[in-house]
Order: sequence, then C-alpha cells, then structure tokens
Amino acid sequence: MSLSKTLFAALFLFSLLLCAPRNPAQTATVYWNNTEQVIDGFGASDATQYRPLTNAQATLVFSTTTGVGLSLLRTEVPDDGSCSTVNTTCAGQVTDMQLAIANGARVWSTPWSPPVAMKSNNNLVNGGALLAVSYQPYANYLANYVKSLRTLYGINLYALSLQNEPTAAATWASAIWSPTNLDTFIGANLGPTFAADGLSPLIMLPETSTWQQLAPYSTAVMGDPTALPYVGIIATHDYNHAGLPSYTLGQFGGKHLWETEVDDHNSFDPSITSALTYAQDIHDWMTTANANAWHYWWIIGLNGDNEGLIDSASGIVSKRLYIMGNYSKFARPGFYRIDATVTPQSGVFVSAYKSVTSGAFVIVVINRNNSDVSQSFTLNGASASTVSPWVTSATLNLIQQSNISVNNGSFAYSLPAASVTSFVGTTATVPPTGLTATIR
Repeated sequence: MSLSKTLFAALFLFSLLLCAPRNPAQTATVYWNNTEQVIDGFGASDATQYRPLTNAQATLVFSTTTGVGLSLLRTEVPDDGSCSTVNTTCAGQVTDMQLAIANGARVWSTPWSPPVAMKSNNNLVNGGALLAVSYQPYANYLANYVKSLRTLYGINLYALSLQNEPTAAATWASAIWSPTNLDTFIGANLGPTFAADGLSPLIMLPETSTWQQLAPYSTAVMGDPTALPYVGIIATHDYNHAGLPSYTLGQFGGKHLWETEVDDHNSFDPSITSALTYAQDIHDWMTTANANAWHYWWIIGLNGDNEGLIDSASGIVSKRLYIMGNYSKFARPGFYRIDATVTPQSGVFVSAYKSVTSGAFVIVVINRNNSDVSQSFTLNGASASTVSPWVTSATLNLIQQSNISVNNGSFAYSLPAASVTSFVGTTATVPPTGLTATIR
C-alpha cells in the first residue's frame, strides 16, 4: 500500500473514532428477582393554614382511577389545647381525611407545637420545649387525638409524628426537642400510653429539616431498647438534597424511612421544568436513599409560590402533581422497588416497582434531555406481552399512550423530551413464593 493510501486510511479511521458516540445508550435492564425496599406511598399535606379540599380536588389528588393516586395525606395535630378530652374539635381536619380515605389513601399527622400551657416559653411560636412535668399530660393529649379520630369518625390514623422540624425555633408554631428528650418521651410516656390504650399508629420521628440532621435522633432511638420497639418510621424533610446517602435497613433498626416534606419558595411554576426537579428528587430518594415514602409539602398552595401542588388563587394544577402520579398511581403501597439500570444513558433515569402478589409492575423513566430519546428495556426474570406508557410532559398530564408489544422480554420506546413516562404491565411469570435479595 502506498504511503498516501496508508495516511488516508489512518485519517479515515481516526475520523470514525471522533464521530463515534462517547456515551452510547445502554439497555435498561429490570431485574425482577432483585427486590429492594417496600413502598409505603407518596403524599402531600394540608397542614397549618388549612384550606379544605373540594370533592373534585380530592378525586384528582387521591383517586387511582381518575386521579394521580397519592396514597398518603399528612395532617396537623391541633395545638390549641383541645385534646384534653376526646372530642370533635380535637379530631382536627376530618373532612380531608375522610375524602382521602374514601379515595384509597392513608392519613397520618404531625404536631407543630405542644399547647402553650405545656411549653417552656409559654408561646406556640419561636421554639420552646415541652416542660418536664408535661411529658405524661402531652402523651395523654396525643392519645386523645388518635382516639378522637377513631371513636368519633372511624378514622384509624396510620402514623403519628412527634414534632415538625424539632431543631427549628421558627416564627410559626414550633418546638425544640433534643434527641434524648424525644427518646425519653417515646420510651417512658407515649409508647406505654399508646400500648395501654390499644392505639396502633406507627410512631414517627424526628422530621428534621434536612437528612443531615437525622443521625443523632435515629442513633438515640436505636441505642435504646425501651423506646425502639415503639417506633415505626424514621422521617426527615429534604431541604438540603445535596449528597443524599444510601441508607440501609440496619441503619434504622429495621424501621422504615420516609421523606415527609419538600418545596421551594420561587414564584408558582406549574411547568415541566419544575416538575422534573422533583421527579429527580423522588427518583433519588427511591434509588439512592432506599426510602419507603416521599411527600411534597402542601396540596393547595397559599403564598403564590411553589409550596403547593395546586395554586389556591388560580386553581392551576402544576406538573409536579402529575409527575408524582407517574409513581403513586402505579407503585402502590405494598409494592417493592426492584433493581434496574439506573442511568442507561445521559439524562435518563430509571426505577422499577412490582407487586409480589399480583405480578403488576411499573417502570418509571425520567428524560431530562430537551429532545426525544430512544431507549430500550429488558425484563430479566419475568415476561410480559405488553406495557402501557403513561406520559407527563410539557403537553401531557399523565396520559395513557398506545400499548407497546414486549418481544422476548424486551421493548423500545422514544421518550418524549423533558418528560416522565411510566410503563405499566403485568408479568406472565408466576410471582415467586419468596422474596429474594435485600428487602427493606
């Protein structure tokens, strides 16, 4: 071969290398038998400045047939002293609870402050601590709240948190609890009181502002064999998402991990841009932190900002609510997350969930790219004939698309630009009689 031909061939090969894709797309493999944490649900709140839901709003938010299927409602424990007895005022936000339950959701509650008479600063706001002499009276107070709901309205509270953001002396209703104080209150007062009264809500703590504040509280409880049996959920808000760690079951003594509040105070933004930020947040909490539940802050906003999923002034529904539905409508309480290729290509994020009894499953895929992206999928350890895509994008609000055939366990789809797509199906494989891999 002549020198000129040799140089030409070398340059040609070099140009092919330059033009080759740097990050070729991978198939997203879903591993049916690699079972991770159980899903408790996805939810939001109507707490503090209460704005009752209409029937139509409750259907949109909680229904799995015509709505987005949120499965958890967070409400507020009254701080006005009304729970010294079992009574209707003590029961609080009953109407929304009833609407949520009627649409298949579970309800749980958080106190923002003990009553004024029980606090060190004699004030609902600016922090203050529960007085030592009030530990048992406050345990009775919280028990009366649970009993008011159960006895007067037939509402069985799923969980009871002990304090919203226990490190924050806020200008709104607030209280300060140290890890030791919360641990003592659970082990010596609230836990035994619930047990004596036959009350079964899961006791939750500490609902810190950030996950970085979580460790001292969880460590205090895990190190106390008196308090630990009474606790069901370790919870935190997500106001500093950076560096979210991978949590394991052993870190919390076998208790479930919930993310229970997040929002931002930018001007109300119903767009897919804002929605994708929170889709990523959900994805990270499910796949990195191995959380069992995730919550936004308010259902109905109040301040013209992104605190709400629905704007109170205009009634506009944000895309944030619909992308929550990409998870909540299909990954129902009792489903398990199963392993999947988390990032098969740049800007694409995948998580998957299954029912171990019915064989139903959903693969949730975020496309944060500003263009359509072709993505292939393979089911490993299971088979299905079709999957049904449900898309939330700039133009679609959790809308079902045409079914896709699954051939030899594989299918492909063009993910719309800036979107979340849920691929919903049922495996033809008989669900295994036992769960494999790591289970939370």
